Amino acid sequence: MSEILDDSAGDSKNLRQVRALYRALKSKDQQSIREILVDEPVWDVSPGFPEGAIYRGLAEVFGGFYPKLLAHVHTFGAFPDNFVDGGDTVVALGHYRVTKTEGSPPVLVRFSHVWGVDEQGRVKGVWQVADSAQFLAA
Repeated sequence: MSEILDDSAGDSKNLRQVRALYRALKSKDQQSIREILVDEPVWDVSPGFPEGAIYRGLAEVFGGFYPKLLAHVHTFGAFPDNFVDGGDTVVALGHYRVTKTEGSPPVLVRFSHVWGVDEQGRVKGVWQVADSAQFLAA
């Protein structure tokens, strides 16, 4: 998995930005997250997924969505397995690793993240689809 997050020499600038965002989110590097994202990113989280809705702006995404989502689980992480570079759209296919309670076995939940990137190379947001049933079963 870790090699997927490493920059590849042949990656476009937009794909490198999306990879960098996953690294920043994983390490909780707030400064990098703010540099990579536009000022008002949009997280469009699938209906049926816990806390599924559309979140606009850093405050809603990081002060609303993530804290509410994390209240459902003990641990949560996103691990992209493959990327599809579509220019100003980058798709990440991967899985969430979720543990419901301390000591419970992890559950892998498949996802597709469709990232938009603007002309300056900043990430505009994500359209997320995931296996909600698996997440709720975690």
